[in-house]
Amino acid sequence: MKMRISLIAKITLATLLILLVFMGLLDSINLRTFRKLMIEYAVSNADEIADVINQSTYDAMLKNDKTSLYHMIERISASKNIEHIRLINKKGLVVYSNIKEEIGSVIGKHADECIMCHNSANPEELSPATNQSRIITRTGKESLGFTKAIQNQEACFTASCHFHNKNDTILGLLDISVSLETLRQKSREYRLVFVILTCMLLMLFGMLVIFLIYYLVDIPVRALVRHSELVASGNLESRVPVTSGDELGELSEAVNDMTESLGRADKELKVWADSLENKVEERSREIMRMEEQLRRSEKLASLGTLAAGVAHEINNPLTGILLYASIINSDKRLDQALLPDVERVITETQRCAGIVKNLLEFSRESSPEKEVITLRAILDEVVTFVSKLPDFKDIVIRKNYGADIRQILVDPRQIRQVFMNLVINAGHAMPQGGDFEISTYLSPDNKYVCASLKDNGCGIPEENLARIFDPFFTTRSDGTGLGLSISYGIIQNNGGTIEVKSTIGEGTTFIVMLPVSG
Repeated sequence: MKMRISLIAKITLATLLILLVFMGLLDSINLRTFRKLMIEYAVSNADEIADVINQSTYDAMLKNDKTSLYHMIERISASKNIEHIRLINKKGLVVYSNIKEEIGSVIGKHADECIMCHNSANPEELSPATNQSRIITRTGKESLGFTKAIQNQEACFTASCHFHNKNDTILGLLDISVSLETLRQKSREYRLVFVILTCMLLMLFGMLVIFLIYYLVDIPVRALVRHSELVASGNLESRVPVTSGDELGELSEAVNDMTESLGRADKELKVWADSLENKVEERSREIMRMEEQLRRSEKLASLGTLAAGVAHEINNPLTGILLYASIINSDKRLDQALLPDVERVITETQRCAGIVKNLLEFSRESSPEKEVITLRAILDEVVTFVSKLPDFKDIVIRKNYGADIRQILVDPRQIRQVFMNLVINAGHAMPQGGDFEISTYLSPDNKYVCASLKDNGCGIPEENLARIFDPFFTTRSDGTGLGLSISYGIIQNNGGTIEVKSTIGEGTTFIVMLPVSG
Protein backbone atom coordinates (compact mmCIF):
# COMPACT_ATOMS: atom_id res chain seq x y z
CA MET A 1 0.00 0.00 0.00
CA LYS A 2 1.39 3.41 -1.02
CA MET A 3 2.13 5.65 1.96
CA ARG A 4 0.27 8.95 1.83
CA ILE A 5 1.95 12.08 3.19
CA SER A 6 -0.46 14.86 4.05
CA LEU A 7 -0.16 18.37 2.65
CA ILE A 8 0.41 19.80 6.14
CA ALA A 9 3.32 17.41 6.74
CA LYS A 10 4.92 18.25 3.38
CA ILE A 11 4.68 22.03 3.80
CA THR A 12 5.76 21.89 7.46
CA LEU A 13 8.72 19.61 6.71
CA ALA A 14 9.84 21.74 3.77
CA THR A 15 9.51 24.93 5.81
CA LEU A 16 11.44 23.47 8.75
CA LEU A 17 14.21 22.19 6.47
CA ILE A 18 14.57 25.62 4.88
CA LEU A 19 14.60 27.22 8.33
CA LEU A 20 17.13 24.66 9.54
CA VAL A 21 19.49 25.50 6.68
CA PHE A 22 19.13 29.24 7.31
CA MET A 23 19.53 28.77 11.07
CA GLY A 24 22.68 26.70 10.50
CA LEU A 25 24.06 29.41 8.25
CA LEU A 26 23.08 32.02 10.81
CA ASP A 27 24.75 29.97 13.56
CA SER A 28 28.00 29.82 11.58
CA ILE A 29 27.95 33.57 10.86
CA ASN A 30 26.92 34.38 14.43
CA LEU A 31 29.62 32.15 15.91
CA ARG A 32 32.30 33.75 13.75
CA THR A 33 31.10 37.19 14.67
CA PHE A 34 31.05 36.24 18.36
CA ARG A 35 34.58 34.82 18.15
CA LYS A 36 35.80 37.93 16.34
CA LEU A 37 34.27 40.19 18.97
CA MET A 38 35.69 38.10 21.79
CA ILE A 39 39.19 38.16 20.25
CA GLU A 40 38.92 41.91 19.75
CA TYR A 41 37.87 42.15 23.39
CA ALA A 42 40.83 39.99 24.44
CA VAL A 43 43.19 42.13 22.32
CA SER A 44 41.75 45.24 23.92
CA ASN A 45 42.33 43.82 27.42
CA ALA A 46 45.85 42.74 26.48
CA ASP A 47 46.54 46.20 25.10
CA GLU A 48 45.37 47.79 28.35
CA ILE A 49 47.58 45.43 30.37
CA ALA A 50 50.48 46.24 28.04
CA ASP A 51 49.93 49.96 28.49
CA VAL A 52 49.97 49.54 32.26
CA ILE A 53 53.16 47.44 32.15
CA ASN A 54 54.71 49.79 29.58
CA GLN A 55 54.13 52.83 31.77
CA SER A 56 55.37 50.92 34.80
CA THR A 57 58.47 49.97 32.82
CA TYR A 58 59.23 53.63 32.01
CA ASP A 59 58.80 54.57 35.64
CA ALA A 60 60.95 51.69 36.86
CA MET A 61 63.68 52.52 34.34
CA LEU A 62 63.71 56.17 35.42
CA LYS A 63 63.88 55.17 39.06
CA ASN A 64 66.14 52.22 38.33
CA ASP A 65 63.72 50.07 40.31
CA LYS A 66 63.36 46.85 38.33
CA THR A 67 62.39 44.78 41.35
CA SER A 68 59.02 46.52 41.81
CA LEU A 69 58.39 46.20 38.06
CA TYR A 70 59.02 42.48 38.12
CA HIS A 71 56.76 42.08 41.18
CA MET A 72 53.96 43.90 39.40
CA ILE A 73 54.38 41.74 36.29
CA GLU A 74 54.23 38.61 38.46
CA ARG A 75 50.99 39.80 40.07
CA ILE A 76 49.46 40.52 36.69
CA SER A 77 50.63 37.16 35.24
CA ALA A 78 48.98 35.41 38.17
CA SER A 79 45.62 36.25 36.52
CA LYS A 80 43.67 33.17 35.37
CA ASN A 81 43.81 33.87 31.62
CA ILE A 82 47.38 35.23 31.45
CA GLU A 83 49.75 32.47 30.36
CA HIS A 84 52.95 34.46 30.42
CA ILE A 85 54.37 37.96 30.21
CA ARG A 86 57.90 38.69 29.10
CA LEU A 87 60.13 41.68 28.46
CA ILE A 88 62.46 41.48 25.45
CA ASN A 89 65.18 44.01 24.75
CA LYS A 90 66.02 45.28 21.31
CA LYS A 91 68.63 42.52 20.85
CA GLY A 92 65.99 39.77 21.39
CA LEU A 93 67.15 38.88 24.90
CA VAL A 94 64.35 37.89 27.30
CA VAL A 95 65.04 40.24 30.19
CA TYR A 96 62.20 39.07 32.32
CA SER A 97 59.40 36.40 32.10
CA ASN A 98 57.01 34.89 34.56
CA ILE A 99 58.32 31.59 33.21
CA LYS A 100 61.77 31.53 34.80
CA GLU A 101 63.20 29.14 32.19
CA GLU A 102 62.77 31.78 29.44
CA ILE A 103 64.83 34.49 31.25
CA GLY A 104 68.15 34.99 29.43
CA SER A 105 67.08 33.23 26.26
CA VAL A 106 67.42 34.99 22.90
CA ILE A 107 64.59 35.24 20.34
CA GLY A 108 65.50 35.39 16.64
CA LYS A 109 64.45 38.18 14.32
CA HIS A 110 62.19 35.77 12.41
CA ALA A 111 60.13 34.83 15.49
CA ASP A 112 56.51 35.88 15.57
CA GLU A 113 57.23 38.33 18.36
CA CYS A 114 59.92 40.11 16.33
CA ILE A 115 58.19 40.34 12.95
CA MET A 116 56.47 43.46 14.25
CA CYS A 117 59.80 45.31 14.36
CA HIS A 118 61.78 43.47 11.67
CA ASN A 119 60.56 43.04 8.09
CA SER A 120 60.29 39.35 7.24
CA ALA A 121 61.90 39.92 3.83
CA ASN A 122 64.77 42.06 5.22
CA PRO A 123 65.19 41.46 8.96
CA GLU A 124 67.69 44.29 9.25
CA GLU A 125 65.01 46.79 8.22
CA LEU A 126 62.73 47.92 11.05
CA SER A 127 58.94 48.04 10.57
CA PRO A 128 56.94 51.10 11.64
CA ALA A 129 54.37 48.93 13.47
CA THR A 130 54.23 49.38 17.25
CA ASN A 131 52.05 46.40 18.24
CA GLN A 132 50.50 43.27 16.85
CA SER A 133 48.36 40.35 17.92
CA ARG A 134 48.44 36.74 16.77
CA ILE A 135 46.69 33.45 17.48
CA ILE A 136 48.93 30.72 18.83
CA THR A 137 47.91 27.04 18.89
CA ARG A 138 49.83 24.68 21.14
CA THR A 139 48.75 21.10 21.92
CA GLY A 140 45.21 21.81 20.71
CA LYS A 141 44.83 24.95 22.82
CA GLU A 142 44.58 28.45 21.46
CA SER A 143 46.25 31.53 22.92
CA LEU A 144 46.32 35.19 21.97
CA GLY A 145 49.81 36.57 21.62
CA PHE A 146 50.02 40.36 21.94
CA THR A 147 53.29 42.17 21.36
CA LYS A 148 53.69 45.87 22.12
CA ALA A 149 56.81 47.91 21.35
CA ILE A 150 58.51 49.90 24.09
CA GLN A 151 59.26 53.25 22.44
CA ASN A 152 62.31 55.35 23.18
CA GLN A 153 60.98 58.48 24.91
CA GLU A 154 62.77 61.75 25.65
CA ALA A 155 63.08 60.94 29.34
CA CYS A 156 64.96 57.78 28.39
CA PHE A 157 67.85 59.58 26.67
CA THR A 158 67.90 62.96 28.52
CA ALA A 159 67.92 61.72 32.07
CA SER A 160 71.17 61.86 34.00
CA CYS A 161 71.22 58.10 34.14
CA HIS A 162 70.27 57.58 30.55
CA PHE A 163 71.35 54.34 28.98
CA HIS A 164 69.82 54.52 25.54
CA ASN A 165 70.91 56.46 22.55
CA LYS A 166 68.79 59.32 21.25
CA ASN A 167 68.62 57.71 17.80
CA ASP A 168 67.11 54.47 19.07
CA THR A 169 63.43 54.07 18.10
CA ILE A 170 62.42 50.93 19.94
CA LEU A 171 63.97 49.98 23.24
CA GLY A 172 62.37 46.57 23.53
CA LEU A 173 59.18 44.51 23.38
CA LEU A 174 56.47 43.55 25.84
CA ASP A 175 55.00 40.15 24.82
CA ILE A 176 51.82 38.99 26.53
CA SER A 177 50.18 35.57 25.96
CA VAL A 178 46.50 35.31 26.92
CA SER A 179 44.65 31.96 27.01
CA LEU A 180 41.63 31.69 24.70
CA GLU A 181 40.23 28.56 26.36
CA THR A 182 37.70 30.67 28.23
CA LEU A 183 36.73 32.14 24.87
CA ARG A 184 36.35 28.68 23.40
CA GLN A 185 34.24 27.59 26.36
CA LYS A 186 32.06 30.66 26.01
CA SER A 187 31.75 29.97 22.29
CA ARG A 188 30.63 26.38 22.97
CA GLU A 189 28.14 27.58 25.57
CA TYR A 190 26.90 30.27 23.20
CA ARG A 191 26.50 27.73 20.40
CA LEU A 192 24.66 25.30 22.71
CA VAL A 193 22.30 28.06 23.84
CA PHE A 194 21.81 29.10 20.22
CA VAL A 195 21.08 25.49 19.14
CA ILE A 196 18.61 25.01 21.99
CA LEU A 197 16.88 28.29 21.20
CA THR A 198 16.88 27.37 17.51
CA CYS A 199 15.26 24.00 18.25
CA MET A 200 12.66 25.63 20.46
CA LEU A 201 12.05 28.27 17.80
CA LEU A 202 11.72 25.59 15.13
CA MET A 203 9.25 23.65 17.27
CA LEU A 204 7.23 26.78 17.98
CA PHE A 205 7.40 27.86 14.37
CA GLY A 206 6.45 24.35 13.20
CA MET A 207 3.40 24.31 15.48
CA LEU A 208 2.42 27.75 14.25
CA VAL A 209 2.87 26.66 10.62
CA ILE A 210 0.78 23.53 11.23
CA PHE A 211 -1.92 25.59 12.92
CA LEU A 212 -2.04 28.18 10.13
CA ILE A 213 -1.89 25.62 7.31
CA TYR A 214 -4.62 23.56 8.98
CA TYR A 215 -7.04 26.47 9.19
CA LEU A 216 -6.00 28.35 6.06
CA VAL A 217 -5.23 25.47 3.69
CA ASP A 218 -6.14 22.03 5.03
CA ILE A 219 -9.76 22.78 6.01
CA PRO A 220 -10.62 24.45 2.65
CA VAL A 221 -8.83 21.69 0.72
CA ARG A 222 -10.68 18.97 2.65
CA ALA A 223 -13.94 20.78 1.94
CA LEU A 224 -13.07 20.76 -1.76
CA VAL A 225 -12.23 17.03 -1.59
CA ARG A 226 -15.54 16.23 0.16
CA HIS A 227 -17.38 18.33 -2.40
CA SER A 228 -15.65 16.46 -5.25
CA GLU A 229 -16.68 13.12 -3.70
CA LEU A 230 -20.30 14.29 -3.37
CA VAL A 231 -20.35 15.53 -6.98
CA ALA A 232 -18.80 12.25 -8.14
CA SER A 233 -21.59 10.36 -6.33
CA GLY A 234 -24.20 12.42 -8.20
CA ASN A 235 -25.05 15.10 -5.62
CA LEU A 236 -24.96 18.22 -7.79
CA GLU A 237 -26.74 20.29 -5.12
CA SER A 238 -23.59 20.29 -2.95
CA ARG A 239 -21.73 23.58 -2.48
CA VAL A 240 -18.32 24.43 -0.99
CA PRO A 241 -18.44 27.00 1.86
CA VAL A 242 -16.40 30.07 0.88
CA THR A 243 -14.53 31.11 4.05
CA SER A 244 -11.88 33.47 2.67
CA GLY A 245 -11.20 35.95 -0.08
CA ASP A 246 -7.82 34.50 -1.11
CA GLU A 247 -6.95 32.08 -3.92
CA LEU A 248 -8.61 29.15 -2.12
CA GLY A 249 -11.77 31.23 -1.73
CA GLU A 250 -11.70 32.04 -5.44
CA LEU A 251 -11.13 28.36 -6.18
CA SER A 252 -14.14 27.43 -4.00
CA GLU A 253 -16.31 29.94 -5.85
CA ALA A 254 -15.08 28.60 -9.19
CA VAL A 255 -15.85 25.01 -8.09
CA ASN A 256 -19.35 26.10 -6.96
CA ASP A 257 -19.94 27.76 -10.34
CA MET A 258 -18.72 24.63 -12.11
CA THR A 259 -21.01 22.43 -9.99
CA GLU A 260 -23.96 24.71 -10.72
CA SER A 261 -23.21 24.50 -14.45
CA LEU A 262 -22.98 20.71 -14.18
CA GLY A 263 -26.35 20.68 -12.40
CA ARG A 264 -27.97 22.73 -15.15
CA ALA A 265 -26.40 20.53 -17.81
CA ASP A 266 -27.56 17.41 -15.98
CA LYS A 267 -31.12 18.72 -15.77
CA GLU A 268 -31.06 19.62 -19.45
CA LEU A 269 -29.77 16.14 -20.30
CA LYS A 270 -32.52 14.54 -18.22
CA VAL A 271 -35.18 16.69 -19.89
CA TRP A 272 -33.69 15.88 -23.27
CA ALA A 273 -33.54 12.16 -22.41
CA ASP A 274 -37.17 12.19 -21.22
CA SER A 275 -38.20 14.07 -24.35
CA LEU A 276 -36.26 11.64 -26.52
CA GLU A 277 -37.80 8.70 -24.71
CA ASN A 278 -41.27 10.14 -25.21
CA LYS A 279 -40.54 10.79 -28.87
CA VAL A 280 -39.21 7.26 -29.33
CA GLU A 281 -42.24 5.85 -27.55
CA GLU A 282 -44.58 8.01 -29.62
CA ARG A 283 -42.79 7.01 -32.82
CA SER A 284 -42.95 3.37 -31.80
CA ARG A 285 -46.69 3.66 -31.23
CA GLU A 286 -47.07 5.40 -34.58
CA ILE A 287 -45.10 2.65 -36.30
CA MET A 288 -47.24 0.04 -34.57
CA ARG A 289 -50.37 1.87 -35.72
CA MET A 290 -49.03 2.05 -39.26
CA GLU A 291 -48.16 -1.64 -39.16
CA GLU A 292 -51.61 -2.42 -37.81
CA GLN A 293 -53.22 -0.29 -40.51
CA LEU A 294 -51.12 -1.97 -43.18
CA ARG A 295 -51.97 -5.39 -41.82
CA ARG A 296 -55.63 -4.49 -41.64
CA SER A 297 -55.57 -3.01 -45.14
CA GLU A 298 -53.96 -6.14 -46.54
CA LYS A 299 -56.48 -8.28 -44.70
CA LEU A 300 -59.36 -6.14 -45.93
CA ALA A 301 -58.10 -6.31 -49.50
CA SER A 302 -57.82 -10.10 -49.37
CA LEU A 303 -61.15 -10.54 -47.64
CA GLY A 304 -62.75 -8.05 -50.02
CA THR A 305 -61.74 -10.13 -53.03
CA LEU A 306 -63.01 -13.29 -51.33
CA ALA A 307 -66.24 -11.62 -50.20
CA ALA A 308 -66.96 -10.32 -53.71
CA GLY A 309 -66.61 -13.80 -55.20
CA VAL A 310 -68.71 -15.44 -52.49
CA ALA A 311 -71.40 -12.75 -52.70
CA HIS A 312 -71.75 -13.07 -56.48
CA GLU A 313 -71.94 -16.86 -56.26
CA ILE A 314 -74.67 -17.03 -53.61
CA ASN A 315 -76.62 -13.92 -54.57
CA ASN A 316 -78.56 -15.59 -57.43
CA PRO A 317 -79.47 -18.76 -55.45
CA LEU A 318 -80.65 -16.59 -52.56
CA THR A 319 -82.81 -14.55 -54.92
CA GLY A 320 -84.41 -17.78 -56.27
CA ILE A 321 -85.01 -19.13 -52.79
CA LEU A 322 -86.60 -15.85 -51.67
CA LEU A 323 -88.77 -15.77 -54.85
CA TYR A 324 -90.06 -19.31 -54.52
CA ALA A 325 -90.54 -18.97 -50.75
CA SER A 326 -92.65 -15.87 -51.35
CA ILE A 327 -94.72 -17.71 -53.98
CA ILE A 328 -95.31 -20.62 -51.63
CA ASN A 329 -96.20 -18.26 -48.80
CA SER A 330 -98.89 -16.61 -50.97
CA ASP A 331 -100.28 -19.92 -52.31
CA LYS A 332 -103.75 -20.65 -50.87
CA ARG A 333 -103.07 -24.34 -51.09
CA LEU A 334 -100.35 -24.07 -48.42
CA ASP A 335 -101.22 -25.87 -45.25
CA GLN A 336 -101.67 -23.27 -42.50
CA ALA A 337 -99.57 -25.38 -40.19
CA LEU A 338 -96.59 -24.86 -42.53
CA LEU A 339 -97.08 -21.11 -42.86
CA PRO A 340 -94.75 -20.15 -39.89
CA ASP A 341 -92.01 -22.32 -41.34
CA VAL A 342 -92.27 -20.70 -44.76
CA GLU A 343 -92.23 -17.24 -43.17
CA ARG A 344 -89.11 -18.23 -41.18
CA VAL A 345 -87.48 -19.32 -44.47
CA ILE A 346 -88.33 -15.95 -46.03
CA THR A 347 -86.96 -14.04 -42.98
CA GLU A 348 -83.65 -15.95 -42.91
CA THR A 349 -83.31 -15.62 -46.66
CA GLN A 350 -83.79 -11.88 -46.40
CA ARG A 351 -81.16 -11.84 -43.62
CA CYS A 352 -78.75 -13.73 -45.89
CA ALA A 353 -79.49 -11.25 -48.65
CA GLY A 354 -78.58 -8.41 -46.27
CA ILE A 355 -75.29 -10.13 -45.45
CA VAL A 356 -74.57 -10.56 -49.16
CA LYS A 357 -75.34 -6.87 -49.67
CA ASN A 358 -72.89 -5.93 -46.92
CA LEU A 359 -70.29 -8.21 -48.47
CA LEU A 360 -70.75 -6.50 -51.79
CA GLU A 361 -70.38 -3.08 -50.16
CA PHE A 362 -67.30 -4.29 -48.28
CA SER A 363 -65.68 -5.57 -51.46
CA ARG A 364 -66.65 -2.67 -53.63
CA GLU A 365 -63.76 -0.19 -54.03
CA SER A 366 -65.79 2.72 -55.29
CA SER A 367 -64.04 6.09 -55.26
CA PRO A 368 -65.61 8.58 -52.84
CA GLU A 369 -67.47 11.53 -54.35
CA LYS A 370 -65.93 14.24 -52.19
CA GLU A 371 -67.39 17.66 -51.57
CA VAL A 372 -66.85 20.45 -49.07
CA ILE A 373 -69.18 20.19 -46.10
CA THR A 374 -69.17 20.84 -42.34
CA LEU A 375 -68.86 17.92 -39.96
CA ARG A 376 -71.56 19.49 -37.80
CA ALA A 377 -74.14 19.10 -40.59
CA ILE A 378 -73.42 15.38 -40.96
CA LEU A 379 -73.49 14.77 -37.20
CA ASP A 380 -76.75 16.72 -36.73
CA GLU A 381 -78.40 14.65 -39.46
CA VAL A 382 -77.26 11.39 -37.84
CA VAL A 383 -78.34 12.49 -34.33
CA THR A 384 -81.79 13.56 -35.64
CA PHE A 385 -82.29 10.13 -37.18
CA VAL A 386 -81.07 7.90 -34.30
CA SER A 387 -82.84 9.91 -31.61
CA LYS A 388 -86.10 8.48 -32.96
CA LEU A 389 -84.96 4.86 -32.64
CA PRO A 390 -86.29 2.77 -29.72
CA ASP A 391 -82.72 1.95 -28.55
CA PHE A 392 -82.10 5.67 -27.77
CA LYS A 393 -85.20 6.46 -25.76
CA ASP A 394 -83.26 6.23 -22.46
CA ILE A 395 -79.99 7.71 -23.81
CA VAL A 396 -79.12 11.38 -23.32
CA ILE A 397 -77.22 12.75 -26.32
CA ARG A 398 -74.98 15.75 -25.62
CA LYS A 399 -73.37 17.78 -28.39
CA ASN A 400 -70.17 19.70 -27.66
CA TYR A 401 -69.17 21.26 -30.97
CA GLY A 402 -66.04 23.39 -31.08
CA ALA A 403 -66.29 26.97 -32.28
CA ASP A 404 -64.99 27.98 -35.71
CA ILE A 405 -64.60 24.38 -36.87
CA ARG A 406 -63.33 24.36 -40.45
CA GLN A 407 -65.01 22.55 -43.35
CA ILE A 408 -63.95 19.08 -44.52
CA LEU A 409 -63.51 17.51 -47.96
CA VAL A 410 -65.21 14.06 -47.88
CA ASP A 411 -67.97 11.97 -49.43
CA PRO A 412 -70.97 13.01 -47.27
CA ARG A 413 -72.93 9.82 -47.96
CA GLN A 414 -70.10 7.51 -46.93
CA ILE A 415 -69.16 9.58 -43.83
CA ARG A 416 -72.82 9.68 -42.81
CA GLN A 417 -72.88 5.86 -43.02
CA VAL A 418 -69.78 5.67 -40.79
CA PHE A 419 -71.20 7.92 -38.04
CA MET A 420 -74.57 6.16 -38.27
CA ASN A 421 -72.85 2.85 -37.65
CA LEU A 422 -70.80 4.22 -34.71
CA VAL A 423 -73.79 5.90 -33.03
CA ILE A 424 -75.98 2.78 -33.38
CA ASN A 425 -73.15 0.65 -31.89
CA ALA A 426 -72.99 3.08 -28.95
CA GLY A 427 -76.72 2.62 -28.41
CA HIS A 428 -76.25 -1.18 -28.34
CA ALA A 429 -73.51 -0.73 -25.69
CA MET A 430 -75.99 1.05 -23.38
CA PRO A 431 -79.09 -1.20 -23.30
CA GLN A 432 -80.20 0.30 -19.96
CA GLY A 433 -79.68 3.86 -21.15
CA GLY A 434 -76.86 6.33 -20.40
CA ASP A 435 -75.01 9.39 -21.63
CA PHE A 436 -73.64 9.81 -25.15
CA GLU A 437 -71.39 12.79 -25.89
CA ILE A 438 -70.35 14.03 -29.35
CA SER A 439 -67.46 16.55 -29.48
CA THR A 440 -65.68 18.24 -32.38
CA TYR A 441 -62.35 20.04 -32.41
CA LEU A 442 -59.31 20.78 -34.56
CA SER A 443 -56.21 18.60 -34.38
CA PRO A 444 -53.05 20.27 -32.93
CA ASP A 445 -51.54 20.62 -36.43
CA ASN A 446 -54.82 22.12 -37.78
CA LYS A 447 -54.87 19.53 -40.59
CA TYR A 448 -57.85 17.48 -39.37
CA VAL A 449 -61.30 18.07 -37.96
CA CYS A 450 -61.85 15.53 -35.19
CA ALA A 451 -65.08 14.01 -33.92
CA SER A 452 -65.13 12.25 -30.54
CA LEU A 453 -68.06 9.87 -29.85
CA LYS A 454 -68.01 8.84 -26.18
CA ASP A 455 -70.48 6.51 -24.41
CA ASN A 456 -70.56 5.25 -20.82
CA GLY A 457 -71.55 1.72 -21.71
CA CYS A 458 -70.01 -1.63 -20.85
CA GLY A 459 -66.73 -0.99 -22.68
CA ILE A 460 -64.59 -3.26 -24.85
CA PRO A 461 -62.06 -5.74 -23.36
CA GLU A 462 -58.45 -4.80 -24.03
CA GLU A 463 -57.74 -8.03 -25.91
CA ASN A 464 -60.53 -7.16 -28.40
CA LEU A 465 -59.39 -3.59 -29.13
CA ALA A 466 -56.71 -4.73 -31.59
CA ARG A 467 -59.30 -6.74 -33.56
CA ILE A 468 -62.23 -4.32 -33.43
CA PHE A 469 -61.83 -3.31 -37.09
CA ASP A 470 -61.15 -6.84 -38.40
CA PRO A 471 -63.77 -8.20 -40.85
CA PHE A 472 -66.31 -10.63 -39.34
CA PHE A 473 -65.14 -9.94 -35.79
CA THR A 474 -68.10 -9.27 -33.53
CA THR A 475 -69.12 -9.77 -29.91
CA ARG A 476 -72.85 -9.75 -30.71
CA SER A 477 -74.72 -12.92 -31.54
CA ASP A 478 -76.75 -11.24 -34.29
CA GLY A 479 -73.91 -9.17 -35.81
CA THR A 480 -71.95 -9.79 -39.00
CA GLY A 481 -68.73 -8.10 -37.92
CA LEU A 482 -68.56 -6.01 -41.08
CA GLY A 483 -69.85 -2.62 -39.86
CA LEU A 484 -66.61 -1.33 -38.30
CA SER A 485 -64.52 -2.89 -41.08
CA ILE A 486 -66.57 -1.07 -43.69
CA SER A 487 -66.34 2.16 -41.64
CA TYR A 488 -62.56 1.79 -41.36
CA GLY A 489 -62.21 1.38 -45.14
CA ILE A 490 -64.46 4.40 -45.81
CA ILE A 491 -62.48 6.65 -43.46
CA GLN A 492 -59.18 5.60 -45.10
CA ASN A 493 -60.59 6.19 -48.61
CA ASN A 494 -61.59 9.70 -47.52
CA GLY A 495 -58.06 10.47 -46.23
CA GLY A 496 -58.83 10.20 -42.53
CA THR A 497 -58.11 7.94 -39.54
CA ILE A 498 -60.19 6.31 -36.84
CA GLU A 499 -59.08 5.26 -33.33
CA VAL A 500 -60.80 3.66 -30.36
CA LYS A 501 -60.20 3.88 -26.59
CA SER A 502 -62.16 1.82 -24.12
CA THR A 503 -62.24 0.85 -20.44
CA ILE A 504 -64.38 -2.00 -19.11
CA GLY A 505 -67.26 -0.63 -17.04
CA GLU A 506 -66.54 3.00 -18.00
CA GLY A 507 -67.32 3.19 -21.71
CA THR A 508 -65.83 3.55 -25.18
CA THR A 509 -64.63 6.53 -27.23
CA PHE A 510 -64.25 6.53 -31.02
CA ILE A 511 -62.18 9.35 -32.53
CA VAL A 512 -62.63 10.08 -36.24
CA MET A 513 -60.16 12.48 -37.92
CA LEU A 514 -61.16 13.88 -41.35
CA PRO A 515 -59.00 16.14 -43.57
CA VAL A 516 -59.65 19.88 -43.60
CA SER A 517 -60.78 21.39 -46.90
CA GLY A 518 -58.09 23.40 -48.66
